Amino acid sequence: MPTPASHHDPNVQDTGDAVQHDGTADSRRNSSAGVERASVVLLALVIFGIAFFHYRSDAGTNITVFHRDESRWINRAHYAEELLDPFGPTWNDYYLTRGQPPVGSYVMGIGLMAQGVDLDTNRAWEYRRSPEWNVQNGMYPTQEEIRAGRMTNVFLGSVAVATTFFAIRMLSNTVGGIVGAAILTFHPLQSWHNRLALADTTLTLTISAIVLLTILLFRKPGWFRALAIGILIGLGGANKLTPLALAFVFAAVGTVLLVHAILRNRQSLLPGETWLSAVPGLRHLCWMLLSMPIVAGASFVAAYPYLWSSPITNTLRLVDFRQNEMAEQARIYPQFSVESTGEAINRTWLSLGDRWSATGWTFRWLGYPDFATQVAPLDLILAIIGTSLLTLVAIRSPIQSGHLMVGLLLLVQVGTIILSMRTDFERYYLPIVLAIAILAGTGVGISVRMLTSALQFRRHPARDTQPRSHDTGGAQTRASGS
Repeated sequence: MPTPASHHDPNVQDTGDAVQHDGTADSRRNSSAGVERASVVLLALVIFGIAFFHYRSDAGTNITVFHRDESRWINRAHYAEELLDPFGPTWNDYYLTRGQPPVGSYVMGIGLMAQGVDLDTNRAWEYRRSPEWNVQNGMYPTQEEIRAGRMTNVFLGSVAVATTFFAIRMLSNTVGGIVGAAILTFHPLQSWHNRLALADTTLTLTISAIVLLTILLFRKPGWFRALAIGILIGLGGANKLTPLALAFVFAAVGTVLLVHAILRNRQSLLPGETWLSAVPGLRHLCWMLLSMPIVAGASFVAAYPYLWSSPITNTLRLVDFRQNEMAEQARIYPQFSVESTGEAINRTWLSLGDRWSATGWTFRWLGYPDFATQVAPLDLILAIIGTSLLTLVAIRSPIQSGHLMVGLLLLVQVGTIILSMRTDFERYYLPIVLAIAILAGTGVGISVRMLTSALQFRRHPARDTQPRSHDTGGAQTRASGS
């Protein structure tokens, strides 16, 4: 690096002061980066604390009304112990074993054990019977079990908020991260489920972790990160099935990158070399993405002993069972029945743009109920704007920024839920709530960065004549964000 003119006389022999100056500058930059990282971690801890306090404040068993599904998830908490006996009777072809993948039960069991609660809990709730009958026959968990199960999700939900903050910050900036984390924290549907002993909070955390690791993988490819994503997809599938579709999104992008690499490398082949010489090595990102279905599938089967005897046949049987279960739910609860994709989209808009809204909840909490009703759709509007800005940044940025991949993942996750929706149960919307938080926060962050760049250009037009890759928050690929 050349020494600044004010510190260098061309007639005086260089004595190494430039090296010392550069060393000092590097030291200052490293120190500044360390302070920035520490401040971001501290901010994430504050966000975690706010989310934890918000969920914890209403997590008491005397405040949040009991949900009968809590009975079944607490009942299956013993799966965490039964996993140690994968060939035991628990994993035979029973209704509950086949009807619900087990990862949510593992998490519930681990949460109860961590709080000193025994896993020998209540019997499973019988939906065809009255609440009184279920209580009399031991289907209602104890207050200690309910509270421990709920506190498990209070903690996991808070971790999901912090993880989402990091992901959005890397896609945009700190402002966007804070906005997205706030939407996820105070969204009434997410808050409610984070205060119940169910498995949906685990799914939210899994998807948010996949998004964060995806950004890290694209910005710095490595097999450890790729394997971690594949395992998370498999575990997510062993919780709620729909995340398995994400593995094929990775594989599709990996195929495109492989073809592109081969075509590019063929141009520099020497005479006599075959096209095989143009195939990239195993450290190329394309192979990491192509491995996702294999890793995810293996993790899915490994986490679900019921599948071990016949992985393909039992998986197909599981999918068929879930489809029949949703059809049966639509028949039993006709008021929740969804007949078409168009109706699913309409119900999603009405549910998340009116009934469940972080913006609406905030203004009701502030004491403006009428205004809250008017601005309730703002969550979805911000998400739509964020989708447009994320697409713009993805087009302008190299694929290594991760914007394109995250956009595709969210699109497929939301699309899978809407296309498969046959009953309008509120829990099905939770991954969409996460997508709204990520897209809305990213949109706000990109908008703030664009506005900041525009103001800087007006103040210093001569200094800002060169295009900047990070003007929209997209092309920068350093892992720390800004």
